[in-house]
Amino acid sequence: MMTHRLPLLCLLGLLLLIQVLAASDEASFSSDNHALEQRLAPLKAQADKGDLHAAQQVYMRYGVSGFPEQARAWAERYNELLAQQAAEGDTNAMLQLGARFLRGGDYTPQSIPKATEWFSRAGEAGDPTGLYMLGEIFSKAGNAVQARQSYARAYAIYAKRAEKGKDAQALYWIGFMEQNGIGTKQNAEQGISHLQQSAQLGSAWAQAQLFKTYYKGIGIPRNPAAAISCARRLADEHKDALMAYVVACAYLYGRDVPQDIPVGETYLDHAVTDNLPDAIYLKSDRLEQAGKYEEALPLLRQAASMSQSEAVLRLGTRMLHGENGVTQDTARGILLLEKNASPQAAMQLASYYKEAGEQDLADSWYVTAADRGMPQAMARRGLLHLIPGSCVTWDPTRCYQWWRTGAERGDSTCKLYLRLFLYVFTPLLLLVAFGVPVYAGLRVRRRKVSA
Repeated sequence: MMTHRLPLLCLLGLLLLIQVLAASDEASFSSDNHALEQRLAPLKAQADKGDLHAAQQVYMRYGVSGFPEQARAWAERYNELLAQQAAEGDTNAMLQLGARFLRGGDYTPQSIPKATEWFSRAGEAGDPTGLYMLGEIFSKAGNAVQARQSYARAYAIYAKRAEKGKDAQALYWIGFMEQNGIGTKQNAEQGISHLQQSAQLGSAWAQAQLFKTYYKGIGIPRNPAAAISCARRLADEHKDALMAYVVACAYLYGRDVPQDIPVGETYLDHAVTDNLPDAIYLKSDRLEQAGKYEEALPLLRQAASMSQSEAVLRLGTRMLHGENGVTQDTARGILLLEKNASPQAAMQLASYYKEAGEQDLADSWYVTAADRGMPQAMARRGLLHLIPGSCVTWDPTRCYQWWRTGAERGDSTCKLYLRLFLYVFTPLLLLVAFGVPVYAGLRVRRRKVSA
């Protein structure tokens, strides 16, 4: 009787296992945040119908909301939808998949073999960008022969497309490759000419490359004024926030162009509107310099919330001491400064703990500030190597090295300590090291003679 029940029990067990796995799979696509799930429901419905943009929005929103497991599940779904389009011959989907696996991140694990596969498929379909990216992969892997072959094939396709002079993308690529000698013989003059043609047809990439060309002098003499002109065009025509910031700095401070503060402020406002952290911090800094602290503070907080290093440093310092309209919040100020990797942040913490009488904590931050390259901290760092039982090992040689480094970087205290080390401490050390044994030996001899 029991024998007849075994198949039935196995079947029931299998059904139960399937239900558990299905429930687990469903859980990976949903969170326990009911409000979030309600907001995402319409997007999920669109994604289930094959909407790429909707699937991307779902995984990005899960990630922002702190649900990495669900974000990864939906990122996989997004990749699956891309693969379906790629299977239908969509080379843009192939390139996107190749790029996602090449760089990793964005809830997609890095996989060079998968990236190579998708770029190869795009190349086989006649897409030169896929061939170019294959060249990049082969080049980094040290396979020079395959890299040259891929680059050359990409250049040939781009050159064919650029023959009529109306394909902005093709003109950009042959210009870039000619300028740098990739897939063809290097010819900077011809490459720049093709880049200029591409820029005239509206290519932002070509305009950006021309900016680099003029600013760094790639193949031609450096021309900063022409570089700023390119940056201005990128800001005006393509709404490039970074280039707007570059133009703003140039005109605000007269760098490579005549100073024009109204023009600089206009471009700075454009960059601020586009939420560029460096621009937001600069705007807050200029408002502070004008004494407009109430207007500056929200911008400072915004830049700090975007992890702009200088903003985090300034806001943390203000919170530590309660300055310039910022309410004192010591705990929050310390937290901000601890997260900031700059030497100035470490120095601020060292000074704070020293004033608070917590010398051990202060010394640990002096050590960190010195390690990060702060000359003013190197004086204390060197001194600690002469104090037995400090947070660093006793080592006169390291002491000398730190003081010499600080002195070379212009710190006056290190210069003073270095002189004392050379003309006072070293002679005393030699006296102790050699004089005491000699003196002890003489004493022993005298006792033997007197005996």
